[in-house]
Amino acid sequence: MTNRRTFILKLVPLAGAAAVLPRMALAEIPHLAEADKMATAMGFHLHTKDADQKKYPKHTEEQFCGRCLHFTEPGKDEARCDLFNKIVPKGGWCSGFSKRP
Repeated sequence: MTNRRTFILKLVPLAGAAAVLPRMALAEIPHLAEADKMATAMGFHLHTKDADQKKYPKHTEEQFCGRCLHFTEPGKDEARCDLFNKIVPKGGWCSGFSKRP
């Protein structure tokens, strides 16, 4: 009897998780806008050429989201950024740029 009770008590939370997880997976990730508060704080621009060279003197044209470690799907035109948890274009740039090894 204890085994059956233990089984049922473990099964109920799993059934609930199985019902909720597909909805979470299908939730659409928003695109990052330059007007976003965190984007502004990080100096994000949709195009790397628009980055403020005076404020970020180490920025170069070779630095863009497509080459960044935080860009989750290299080779795609846009992907989720780990820093913002939003979709960014591969040609964008922010001060959190970390070159992909």
